[in-house]
Amino acid sequence: MPESPEQRSRACRNSLLRWFYQQRIANVYLPITAEFANDETAVWENVPFSSSEVQDAAEYLAHKKLIEGAVVPQIRGPIRADITTDGIDCATDWKGDVAEYLRNQRGYGPTINQGPVFHGNTQGGQWAWGNRDVTQNHTVTEIAPGFEPLAHAVATILAGLPAYGLDPDDRQDAEDAANEVLAEVSRPQPEPRRVRRAVAALRGFLMPIAATAARNEVQVLAQHGIDQLNAAVGM
Repeated sequence: MPESPEQRSRACRNSLLRWFYQQRIANVYLPITAEFANDETAVWENVPFSSSEVQDAAEYLAHKKLIEGAVVPQIRGPIRADITTDGIDCATDWKGDVAEYLRNQRGYGPTINQGPVFHGNTQGGQWAWGNRDVTQNHTVTEIAPGFEPLAHAVATILAGLPAYGLDPDDRQDAEDAANEVLAEVSRPQPEPRRVRRAVAALRGFLMPIAATAARNEVQVLAQHGIDQLNAAVGM
């Protein structure tokens, strides 16, 4: 009987979710989704899953809150992700059968947002972003009027830093540069010169990554961060 696209889609979702669970067991934080293609389970009916099929599966799993991670506009689904508690339930209690797990659910519990979370109207409002170690408490900081887009861009970059695969020192440098921007724009009257200097430092950190990172998805992620910064400051 010839295989159907629907069967391949279901098989890819199941295999990808099980792979994310195995990465969790191996203590791999935010594994690169594309590396699933190198796994022996990334095949169905002796035909390997294509990059497009893997992206579709990752997008679906993320939409169903079974995985969560960093995304970029050019690629469907998270480019790096962790399995969620719901995903773990599916992998352990339903043997990774995504369709059966979802069919038997009677609702979803609260989820944790790893990216920027804006409360109310962002125009002069408040912002916060999730912390992977904190499920209830968020740091909420007033942003100076007019600097909300920049705060949003920097918060997005901070949330995506784990996907860059940086060593601890480089990651700390990037966080310091980003936090310097946020510290300045959270002042009642930010000093434009300090804002420009802090943004330039963060952009300068991202530029070599966008140009020379070994993995294409990391280059794309860094370039997306640069584009967000440029748009926020009117470049």
